[in-house]
Amino acid sequence: MPIRKKNVSASFAVFLNTFLIISTVIVFAVLLFLSYENMFNQKIYECVSHTEQTCRYVASDIQNIAGDYPDAFSEDAPFYEIEGLNKSINMYVKSDIYSENGDIYIVGENGYIYYCSIPDVQGDYLADETALSLVRNSSESQSTISDRNTDFYYSMSCVKIEGTSMYSFVADSFLINEINQEYISVILLPAAVSMLAAVALFIGFVGLTVKPVREISKVTTKVTGGDYSVRVPEKYTKDDDFSSITVSSDIAELARAVNTMTEALENQEKDRNVFISSIAHDIRTPLTSINGFITAMLDGTIPPENSEKYLLMIKQEVDRIRKLIVSMTEASSLSHVDPEMMESFNVKEVIEDISENLQPQLSEKNITLTTELDQLTSPMAYGDSQLLCRVLINIVTNAIKFTPQSGKINVGAASDDKEKKIVLTVEDSGPGVEPEKRTRIFESFYKGDPSRKVEGFGLGLYICKQILAGHGQSIFVDESEKLGGARFTFTFPYPPVEKK
Repeated sequence: MPIRKKNVSASFAVFLNTFLIISTVIVFAVLLFLSYENMFNQKIYECVSHTEQTCRYVASDIQNIAGDYPDAFSEDAPFYEIEGLNKSINMYVKSDIYSENGDIYIVGENGYIYYCSIPDVQGDYLADETALSLVRNSSESQSTISDRNTDFYYSMSCVKIEGTSMYSFVADSFLINEINQEYISVILLPAAVSMLAAVALFIGFVGLTVKPVREISKVTTKVTGGDYSVRVPEKYTKDDDFSSITVSSDIAELARAVNTMTEALENQEKDRNVFISSIAHDIRTPLTSINGFITAMLDGTIPPENSEKYLLMIKQEVDRIRKLIVSMTEASSLSHVDPEMMESFNVKEVIEDISENLQPQLSEKNITLTTELDQLTSPMAYGDSQLLCRVLINIVTNAIKFTPQSGKINVGAASDDKEKKIVLTVEDSGPGVEPEKRTRIFESFYKGDPSRKVEGFGLGLYICKQILAGHGQSIFVDESEKLGGARFTFTFPYPPVEKK
């Protein structure tokens, strides 16, 4: 069983997509962790700040209340002073103003609880050693302790109440589980859903983006196997509407190029079949004639005195076969120009010579040939003069072939100094070339008249194109506005600029 080689580009694409997804997930996880830490730290900061602030406010307010009862702290303090102070502080500490500010204690230095916002605690002592040490360390300034255990995080703050022997002590805490639940519901769950949706969209978008490439790959594989009827679906060849939002202009251009190539291959395959049939016919007919003449001469049907006549006819048929073989050979080699054959030549003189040499063919059909050379300011061209002259002769001869009796042909030439080229045109008053055939007539073996009413092997214009391509030039055909038939436009290069 043959081992299937992996496609390096496809493997790299899979690796790249996997890397991007994994990297995105890792970055997303890191951001989630940092957001959790930030949320937790923010809660700690709020808890500690809230505890410290509340402790200072309570101390300040109790100090003001104590100021209203100046004799309450003396050894022989009147009962009503003590009772009034107790009632005022109790009312204040247990009021709604501080109901959400943690647990508020008014304690002595030994930890005795004078007042507390928690019921049934007043009159006891602070049992927590950390709280007692905090009170003892708050004689001169405010002290704060914060820490966490398994279930909750707590913060305690203590400050001395000026003018009294009491301390303001505030303790607050929050459940870690509540933070976790809030984080999950507010941040983690929506973020995870968004992340999954983003990954799904990314994978889907990548799939949609890769799909045209897969379709193109399928088509090229089938074309390689000889199936020229396949095409890349039309939706992948468009990049200018909403339906093709995932198709880039480069992919669309590639798809169009593949379809154009496949269509050209299909046309060439059809033309090749027609060409083979045509060649078989063009070779079989003269061979049949040659065989018949030779057989007749051998068996005496043709008397010896008539042999010369029939030998000349055999030679004509052989020349016809040779001409066909030469045309086929030249078609495959004319795109490679020998540098040693490159030279400068006068295009104006070439046009005049060709017009004179083709006069018998023109006269036979009473065709009028005119030239327009007024815009040829620089008549010198550069290249293999014999091949380029052959192009011009082939185009004019082709025009004569398709121009009706008493028709017209015009040969024009103009200089294009910007592009450093001579632009030549050959126009005729014939039937012209149908728009759908204008690109195909330059293909090998293509004959615009499949009925074969016009002689030829379908290689003339292909040879012209090959010669011009070998010189870096181009040729195309459109409609002649002056004469109404076909107009062939092609270029010859300027001579190279001599280096000083």
